Amino acid sequence: MGKNKNFFLLLSFIEGGSVMACELIGAKLLAPYFGTSLYVWAAALALTLGGLTLGYFLGGRLSHKYKNNANTLYYVLIAAAILLIVMPFSSYYIMENTINLNLEMGAILSLFGFMFPPLVFMGMVSPLIINLLTSDADAAGKSAGNVYAISTLGGILYTFLMGFYIIPNFGLSGPAIVSGIILAVLPLIALLRKVPVHAAVLLTLILSGAFLSNTSKLEYNEEYQELYHSEGILGQVKVVDHPSYDITPDHRMGRALLVNNTLQTYMGHDNNFQYSIWNWSHYFPTAASIFPAGSDVLLLGLGGGTIVKQLDRLQYNVEVVEIDERVKDVSIEFFGMDPNTIVHIDDARHYLKTVDKKYDIIIYDTFLSESVPEHLLTIEGFEDAKRKLKKGGMIMTNFYGYIKGERGRAARSVHRTLSQSSFMVDVLATPGAEANRNLIFLASLEEKDFTNINYSEPNYPTITNLYDYFIDNRFLDTSDGVILSDKKPRLSKLYLPAAREWKKNYNNYYRKHFLKK
Repeated sequence: MGKNKNFFLLLSFIEGGSVMACELIGAKLLAPYFGTSLYVWAAALALTLGGLTLGYFLGGRLSHKYKNNANTLYYVLIAAAILLIVMPFSSYYIMENTINLNLEMGAILSLFGFMFPPLVFMGMVSPLIINLLTSDADAAGKSAGNVYAISTLGGILYTFLMGFYIIPNFGLSGPAIVSGIILAVLPLIALLRKVPVHAAVLLTLILSGAFLSNTSKLEYNEEYQELYHSEGILGQVKVVDHPSYDITPDHRMGRALLVNNTLQTYMGHDNNFQYSIWNWSHYFPTAASIFPAGSDVLLLGLGGGTIVKQLDRLQYNVEVVEIDERVKDVSIEFFGMDPNTIVHIDDARHYLKTVDKKYDIIIYDTFLSESVPEHLLTIEGFEDAKRKLKKGGMIMTNFYGYIKGERGRAARSVHRTLSQSSFMVDVLATPGAEANRNLIFLASLEEKDFTNINYSEPNYPTITNLYDYFIDNRFLDTSDGVILSDKKPRLSKLYLPAAREWKKNYNNYYRKHFLKK
């Protein structure tokens, strides 16, 4: 029994690790369609627990019906492995049919379709192993404790490996396939000795699933040229060349940085990736240009390096904080950012808390359509930034364009929170409808004069009066805005109405123009 006991505990260890691999991979597979917001992770956690709960229940029933039958355990493990292996394949087809649902329902139904089933089978494993290890009632508690401890230990190890090394370096499909194979290999060997025909059939299914998952992906037309693709801390990062349909009248060719299928940077081929195709981007350096050359600027969020290049033209001393090192590498290789740019790989709030240096301007450009950096925009976060400002310094915060109605309450809350932090706040609205524009919050402890601006870019008219783009604070009612706090995070919820619209529009844009019909 001792040898079998160690074997079953090893299976429990692998199963526990596979649960966490399934959860992490499942949530990341969801990101290009539904993002990585709190709602997505809440759905992933809830359905993980739900799948395991149902599995525990069914596993208990099976262990009673098939007492001391190890083959039942092996079949359950192999079924879980097959479902894990095909998850990248099944997720694609499921999410293609749920993409037009709202953010919460789409995420829940998608995860229920491709992540929930393997977790149910994984949940069945522990009751079956406990039954096989328990010879009498007195030993039941000890067996259960050992199994759940070993399984949890496997989950801890897999979580660290997946989160810190495997997914950032190898993406999602490969790790899903390998994790499934690791889960299946020992049960297959055990079945091969007892039921070789069944083992051969199951092996065929595993290999077929691995082939499907390794080859399944969205197929784009020839206008969509993918230059780079990887998975990591931010999720999916891609660099793509494609025409600027619906963005510029001439549909000129641009190079895009996409994070979770959301356009973060879009620069023109016609200017050798020196200027953005987006008409709103040059309002940032225009507002910043009231500061003299040689000013120290901290940029939170790198993207493809558009703002870095603009600040370089103003001869500022620029430092960047970027949480994902891949973004730095991509900005240099594909968008021509100066490799000597100082980029700190860190969380922006952590950097603000720990850096000793002070800056003339701190720029927040960390938004990802459906995801908002909530911890940066609290009253405590702004206090951290305030302590890093030089006398006369200014904070600039990029935000989506809504400021009216339900969709604009998040922006009104940011305004109110900045004001509560004793900042004088102006709001610059780039041209266009609310759904298509950006807001730039300009916050300082002293009133600024934005008449002394000095910046221009090709393809866009020189701005002579920046105040023409300011929202008149006399007509901006922020009384229903929430003072955002670390102790009571609320911005993600306030942001959600706009996030739904943004994510849907981005996904539809790429399907309309570049997905193969």
